[in-house]
Amino acid sequence: KNELAGQPSFQSISEFYAGKNVLITGITGFLGKVLLEKLLWSCPQIGHIFALMRPKRGESIGARLDSLLASRLFDRLRQDRPDFRSQISPLQGDLYEPNLGLSQKDIELLIRNVSIVFHSAATVRFDEHLKIAVQMNLEGPKKVAELCERMPHLEALVHVSTAYANCDRRVVEEAVYAPEVHPQKLLDAIEWMDDDVLEQVTPRLLGQKPNTYTFTKQLAEFYLTDRFSHLPIVIVRPSIVGASWQEPLPGWVDNFNGPTGVFAAISKGLLRMMQGDVRCKADIIPVDIATNIIISSVWNFRLFSRQATVYNAGVGPGNRLTWGDVERITPEYFVCNPTQSVIRLPKASFTTNSLWCNINWLFNHQLPACLMDLWMYASGRRTVFVRVSNRIRKSTRSLDYFTSREWVFNNTNVLSAMDRMSPSDRLEFDCDASKVDWRLYLERYCTGVKQYALKEDLDDNGSARAHIRKLQRLSLMWNVLLCVLVWRFTLKRVPLAHTMWVLMLNLAMSLFEKLPRLARS
Repeated sequence: KNELAGQPSFQSISEFYAGKNVLITGITGFLGKVLLEKLLWSCPQIGHIFALMRPKRGESIGARLDSLLASRLFDRLRQDRPDFRSQISPLQGDLYEPNLGLSQKDIELLIRNVSIVFHSAATVRFDEHLKIAVQMNLEGPKKVAELCERMPHLEALVHVSTAYANCDRRVVEEAVYAPEVHPQKLLDAIEWMDDDVLEQVTPRLLGQKPNTYTFTKQLAEFYLTDRFSHLPIVIVRPSIVGASWQEPLPGWVDNFNGPTGVFAAISKGLLRMMQGDVRCKADIIPVDIATNIIISSVWNFRLFSRQATVYNAGVGPGNRLTWGDVERITPEYFVCNPTQSVIRLPKASFTTNSLWCNINWLFNHQLPACLMDLWMYASGRRTVFVRVSNRIRKSTRSLDYFTSREWVFNNTNVLSAMDRMSPSDRLEFDCDASKVDWRLYLERYCTGVKQYALKEDLDDNGSARAHIRKLQRLSLMWNVLLCVLVWRFTLKRVPLAHTMWVLMLNLAMSLFEKLPRLARS
């Protein structure tokens, strides 16, 4: 039974969304695409979906949407409902612009029709300049909320945040925490403050936050719930969003953010060590599970508990995946299922020692990259390896903070929503990451990196496997040669080692001479 008065009977999640018109921002992003597909697939009676998009590189929003929907992500929809495109209307807009860059006609259209808003657009670059991060991750949600204020039929504004918005706390509850800097003061400051001055004061503003992304995400949470407390706001905080577990395609991923970029670099032999603690939890939430939590959070909020406004969408306390598991399983997979154009054998290791990590990077990454570029230059080809190595180093450094620590994201509201679901909804909108087989998930993830991110043919593995076998032979030869050289150097430089070596040889020769006599006896 419903816990709120006025709700006559139980509604499934699909029934709840039936006939409701939805606005989604950020549908060109990884999470936004999966959210769009899942709403259309599992809630076929949903009203109309309006998608805020901006033109890109001379491509109209209609063309961008058609290109997005041509992805394999939407294969099952194309097969089951070829006309699903008619349920989506792209609207030209831009979070950087006043009124979201919407025309007056489109604003009136949204005000009249929309009842649920999913705001997932954000800049996810950890090293983003503070001004851009504030404009996108703080001012953007502010503009969306101002539009929502004018919607008479609004049932929920869902703000997709991150579990690491409060990463300066080891235990994160499903609550909004007040930041040290008031969001409005920062919004006022970026209007007049010079970019160079703002960059100088950024470290002091961030405090214990590792980057502008987590900093602005916390500001947005507080600002929305403080300034727009009269709106029905739901905040969903996914942890590290990774490839899909089951839907709509196992292992689907189309970007190189976070772990995906790390896995791709490992697959090519371009990354062999990064900073991290193998004992720490790798809180990677599959994108399909994160999407199901986002969709079900509105249903739970509207029908059962208006107090449940924050949902921590992490893996939860049980069924741990650690960075040690990633270190072991990922290279194993890519040796058995190699990608094309592998430079070195796939290997991976994490270390908590920053000095050792830097030394290893210099000799095991930067030096080989320089030698490869020198060879490329001598053969008249374009040099790329140092540039790629620097990009990988910059990317992994931005992840060091998260791979070296562990958090507890309490998810009481997520568990309560799951308990209230019918058995069929639990299957259709699976929110339980504790049941994921992590080894199988990582193998699917790596397959997805190869198939969808790197766009390589899974069936064309013959030449790649032959190349891996060649690299294995070369690696063995190099290790043997290295051992011989080290041993020779030791014999010459260390008298004790030379004496022991002579004794061992004499003993071996003595035994060899006695073998015939021992055999006769």
